[in-house]
Amino acid sequence: MSPKYRPHPDPAGILAGNRQRALEREGIPMYLALEDLTGSPVPPVGDAAVLAEGAELDGLLGHYAERLAPGAADDDLAELASVITVLARAHFDEKEDRA
Repeated sequence: MSPKYRPHPDPAGILAGNRQRALEREGIPMYLALEDLTGSPVPPVGDAAVLAEGAELDGLLGHYAERLAPGAADDDLAELASVITVLARAHFDEKEDRA
């Protein structure tokens, strides 16, 4: 696992810090993922590095969800938003210390 994607030791602390920030003005650093809702076939990803990074991000999302919202339903968008902001601050924001 790359140091960039090593789980942060205090996700609850990051979440508390996020709640003290003006994220609507500061923004939240993150990747943009597009979803095709047309039903058209999506070409497979052939780049091993992209697939590996996606797997690491998926693992981190699950890790933080288990710690921050263990009983949340899969469609609980408020809890998902909290988990995503922790992931973003811990791993995409260059100003944050990484674990």
